[in-house]
Amino acid sequence: MDVQIIPILCVGAELAATTGDRLFCPALAGHPPDCAEYLALLPVQDSNGRLLQALATLTPGSLDGTTVGILAVDPFRPVGPFLSILRRAGVRGVANFPTTALFDGETGEALRSVGLGREREAAFLEQAAASGFAVTGFATDAETARRLRRAGASRIVVHPGAATGNAVQDAAAASLAAAIAAELRSEGPGPVLVLLPAGFEAHRPVLERAADGLVLPPGQSSRP
Repeated sequence: MDVQIIPILCVGAELAATTGDRLFCPALAGHPPDCAEYLALLPVQDSNGRLLQALATLTPGSLDGTTVGILAVDPFRPVGPFLSILRRAGVRGVANFPTTALFDGETGEALRSVGLGREREAAFLEQAAASGFAVTGFATDAETARRLRRAGASRIVVHPGAATGNAVQDAAAASLAAAIAAELRSEGPGPVLVLLPAGFEAHRPVLERAADGLVLPPGQSSRP
């Protein structure tokens, strides 16, 4: 089953009209689709603060069937109290989205060196799972995905990275993501999905065949 990313949680008739699961991520709101994830990771905004502000406006039951995207490396919010706030707001499922796994090379190494990399995200998800939250883990490689499974993620999303605009490079990234998803599905347990970032629309069939479903960015339909 596909999952729809939504930066703004609709209510009433609009909510009833949506199908499938939802990933609520207010941190993406107002940003261009092709760079929203990166901007939500940078210190140009308080991504989890935007989430808490949005949660404060919701009515009971609004989050049914909804996973909430968390900046899992937030250095300013201790995990335990933060999870307690989320629970009181009605959150029952969390994901490490957006994920710092998007940063590789020197940037990724710099984040890891100060404790703000993938292991920090895994530790957050592990504590969330131990606290009773349903956990979705985003990963760009099989090794990280396995680590997130061990941390308690019952659902994995393979992230192919951002589109480069280079057809050959994007096709290779899509093929690699599909191969990782197929490998993880063969290992089990739990569903394995693939994120379909903006710019990867041409590679949708390849990703769909390899996964149990897609995670779709705002504005993309579950049926092409």
